[in-house]
Amino acid sequence: MKQPFDLEWFGGAPERYFRKLRPGVEELPWGTLRPADYPPLLVERARISWTEAAFNEYCTAAAFSDLLGALLAVRAPIDLIGMASDFVTDELLHVELTARLAMELGGGAPYQVDFEALTRRLAPAPGAASAQQRANDLVMRVCCVGEAFSVPMLSGCMRSAAHPLTRGVLEMIVRDEAPHGRFGWLYLDWCAESLDDAERARLAGVALGELEIFQRYWKRLRSKVKDGRTSEGFLLSHVNQLGWMDSESYAAAARQAVREDIVAPLARHGIELAPAAVDALLATD
Repeated sequence: MKQPFDLEWFGGAPERYFRKLRPGVEELPWGTLRPADYPPLLVERARISWTEAAFNEYCTAAAFSDLLGALLAVRAPIDLIGMASDFVTDELLHVELTARLAMELGGGAPYQVDFEALTRRLAPAPGAASAQQRANDLVMRVCCVGEAFSVPMLSGCMRSAAHPLTRGVLEMIVRDEAPHGRFGWLYLDWCAESLDDAERARLAGVALGELEIFQRYWKRLRSKVKDGRTSEGFLLSHVNQLGWMDSESYAAAARQAVREDIVAPLARHGIELAPAAVDALLATD
């Protein structure tokens, strides 16, 4: 059943503990991003974008929670599990930051979600019969693809961000995300001896299937920039201030991230995606 994506803050002791774990949030320049400085349509798009970002971070927190259970089930090294356990707190901080950005722009956009189905998409892939394969699947999807992709993309947005608040939020998120992207490769180093050729081939299929979900990040972007304005007539400076790269740069960065931050490291770990399949995935329409 779908419900509004409304977030609650308890305050008091939980807030103090959370701030102790992740300090620095209140030092960001909240209250300085003024909706009146931008065209209403662009503000509306930004509200939707940052609301979707908050929901995506919420989903990633749920995914890392599932991943922790899978790591415990396969008796992964406790320091590796401990590293991953910290990621849930990171993602909840990112939920707060992105949701507050949406509030700065006039409030979160209306968003209906099924909270009980947050990780349903991460059910075991066909052929994942064992606890080890379940853990392999989750690490592949969440870390080796999802987080490995998000790190360079968020870094690009951070470098483009031209407002102190959006840049500060993105800097905080990028700082946290780097270990998330690294975790998948550490996990593959640990379980390398247990991966036979069949399992490596299966995981290559899992990675390719996950990458197909990301195609919207390079295939649906049509806006171009000319003389400092986008195809829709928005000033590029406004787009950057609200925390975005221009569409052409974003699509190019997305394709580069797939090849350099996902496909190449997987190959170094013996998980090779067919070049023809990758080329087809990244082809322009």
